[in-house]
Amino acid sequence: MKEAIVLYDSECQFCNNWICFVKTKLKNEKISFITLNSSKAIQLLKDFKIVNEDSVIYIKGDVFYLKSRAILKICSQLKSPYTTLQHLNILPVSLLDYCYNFIAKRRLHFNPRKQCCND
Repeated sequence: MKEAIVLYDSECQFCNNWICFVKTKLKNEKISFITLNSSKAIQLLKDFKIVNEDSVIYIKGDVFYLKSRAILKICSQLKSPYTTLQHLNILPVSLLDYCYNFIAKRRLHFNPRKQCCND
């Protein structure tokens, strides 16, 4: 099984804190976390022909997921009870992405002052 890759905005403290949380809740499945501004991420974006995207991106094999679907894919690899969040995928993508965009637009307001792990 190929390791999943998550591309995320390392300049956003909310995103950094969320990635830090995910790292502590992962099951045995592996995920590589790569910052969107790294050369590896830039190459992956070119390879997958992803342009003008600043959301979280989940890549596994030849498939990628954006926004809410990426979050749900990550949740599927977390320990219980967090893995149950993946069942939200029964909801329409438009509704899930609306929620994702709502949080994304306000993420600076959710930003705690403390720093997080930076692996």
